[in-house]
Amino acid sequence: MPSQTNTSSKIIPLESMRGLAAFMVFLFHFILGFMPQRHGQESATAIPGGNLMETPFFFLINGHAAVTFFFVLSGFVLSYSYFRKGSSAGLVGSIIKRWPRLFPIALISTIISWLLIKYGLYSYSETALITNSQWMARFAHASGDFINSTFTDAFMQGFFFTFFRGDENLNTSLWTMHYEFIGSLMVFALIPILNGLRGRLALIVFMILMPATFYISVYMCAFVMGCFLSYYRCQITNYKSILPLNRFILFVSLLFVIMAFGYTEPAKGFYSFMQMSDAGMMRSIRILIHCLAAVILIEVILNYETVYRLFNSSAGRFLGRCSFALYVIHVPLIFSFSCYVFLSLIDLMGYRLTVVFTFIVSTILLFIVSWVMTILDESWCRYINRNVKKMI
Repeated sequence: MPSQTNTSSKIIPLESMRGLAAFMVFLFHFILGFMPQRHGQESATAIPGGNLMETPFFFLINGHAAVTFFFVLSGFVLSYSYFRKGSSAGLVGSIIKRWPRLFPIALISTIISWLLIKYGLYSYSETALITNSQWMARFAHASGDFINSTFTDAFMQGFFFTFFRGDENLNTSLWTMHYEFIGSLMVFALIPILNGLRGRLALIVFMILMPATFYISVYMCAFVMGCFLSYYRCQITNYKSILPLNRFILFVSLLFVIMAFGYTEPAKGFYSFMQMSDAGMMRSIRILIHCLAAVILIEVILNYETVYRLFNSSAGRFLGRCSFALYVIHVPLIFSFSCYVFLSLIDLMGYRLTVVFTFIVSTILLFIVSWVMTILDESWCRYINRNVKKMI
């Protein structure tokens, strides 16, 4: 891996990719809400042959791929420092801190969403009548009676239930938090096991874990793959990248990442050859393909100097810092502020120009709100770190 010039324990290029992936999810939902015909996921409104989902360019907005990348990257970064030093010291503190470090941003988002509902500031239904987005009309396919939620419901969802049982109807982006929490605990459990193993024994553990986690949840495979990539890089003697360092391999690797991240089910257009009758199996295959692409992308970033330097910047660091808050808060912002701007200007500016303007101002506000939430979250994390360190 190219040497890091900053003193942070975080790998800035990977943090940059985390931020880009979070922004990709925002793009995915924004286009799905305001231009579903060009998005392609909703077959009832998609323009045949004229939507992104039928092309590899879908990788630019594929939120499904971005989420899988989050999970693989979490498995990698949560275990990296432990494998690098070959010790599990401090692991108990990481386990204790995991839930307290995750819930504040989620809690803020559910309370904001509850307030927007309570004071009638969501206008997604009116917008959906114009854009014909079923995703928007159904409040991002939220379940349950979220309209009549109480403050207690909002508080308990963001504070506890979204992590321990997967509740997310006040902010559907939170569906990933249950997997993130459980997956991170699984990674922490793997660290002391792998730190005591070498070579073939570690490979045997990997071969056993992959099918086991697949049948629990295919998303757990992402954490396993990220964790074992970290182990492989840090603890294998005479480590060599799984990607030979030459331009042809770099080109082929990036081409595979683009093609893989451009795919989601149902396979249409360019990806029609991947269509299967078993929808559940297609979903699992898609997630595993995205996992493999995420592993390759991480290897490309860490092993190719030009790629590493491209993402090793202050802008990348900013993106990485904002990524969690940006991901969590973007749906409530789209359903409130973005919809308000769109409805206010549609008669004045026309459809396309209104969508472009709405995207620009929404992006600006999204980064402002995300930055404020990030500052609060980082202060909270420092408080948690200090107190857990004193406790143990």
